[in-house]
Amino acid sequence: MNQVKSNFQVITATISTLYFGLFAYGAFILIQQFESIFDSFEAELPIQTSILIGTYRYWGILGLISAFILYKVSKGKSSKSMKLLIWLFVLSLLLVPFAIWGIYSPVLEGSGQPVT
Repeated sequence: MNQVKSNFQVITATISTLYFGLFAYGAFILIQQFESIFDSFEAELPIQTSILIGTYRYWGILGLISAFILYKVSKGKSSKSMKLLIWLFVLSLLLVPFAIWGIYSPVLEGSGQPVT
């Protein structure tokens, strides 16, 4: 039974590590494109968009941390590592709505103004 649990934890950690890597890469590519669009506006951006543009480059750290956790889980030191991996997963799930909010808030804030 312990062998099955250990194998399940390694598989879960591997899938999570791949998810974090793909999430960080996708966010980097997508937000980088929006950053160039926002730079062409030459207008002051909302605070959430500024925070998003200032931090998205560091989201890849989630992938590195999860890769380290994957190493720990594969070596059998998994109880605290799996809890940390779950918290990283929750954090990445929270980053998705934040990214959507940050990307679209400049567009939505300007949509209520009359065209002159």
